[in-house]
Amino acid sequence: MKRAWLLPALLVAGACTTTQLKDTWKDPAYSGPAMKTVLVVGVLSSDANRRVFEDGFSRALTAAGTRAVPGYTKLPERGAIPNERLEAVVKETGADGVLITKVLRVKRDVDVQPGYVSGGFYGGGYRRYYGGAYMAMPPSVDVYDVLTVESTLWNMSTDKPVWSGTSEVTDPKSVTAATEDLAKALIGKMKADGVI
Repeated sequence: MKRAWLLPALLVAGACTTTQLKDTWKDPAYSGPAMKTVLVVGVLSSDANRRVFEDGFSRALTAAGTRAVPGYTKLPERGAIPNERLEAVVKETGADGVLITKVLRVKRDVDVQPGYVSGGFYGGGYRRYYGGAYMAMPPSVDVYDVLTVESTLWNMSTDKPVWSGTSEVTDPKSVTAATEDLAKALIGKMKADGVI
């Protein structure tokens, strides 16, 4: 009976934003050097979300030792960016790489945990009723979004992708939290693969 509080605590802890790196690819022909300056571009429909993502990811890259430039600071326009415009910004910033991140799909998931009730609430007096109250758990229904995100790092000297990763972001509470989580997953793998 002393452990009755444990299950609700575990259910609440399981409802946090999580990011899983599902698949990665590295160009087998690419042997370096690691990118020194990366232009970070988020393909998002909201300007505010784009800025939050590009700022957050750029900060994380800089903290990991790679100079990063948020794309919106040089490319404030909305929609598709013409190639000539991107090339001019790459030259202006000295970026040798461009990281482009886009949401491929959003899926809504439902997780149902069945409830339970232990018997014997009546006939045992106050102690049995009080103890039994902790042995009843109503069913819980958790509805959350799962975003599939693709990030590709382009080598601007060859105009070819050198690294790509697909991630799943589960139940993002905010763009800031999702960006921090995604940056941790991607940057560690990109460094291990020698592309940054």
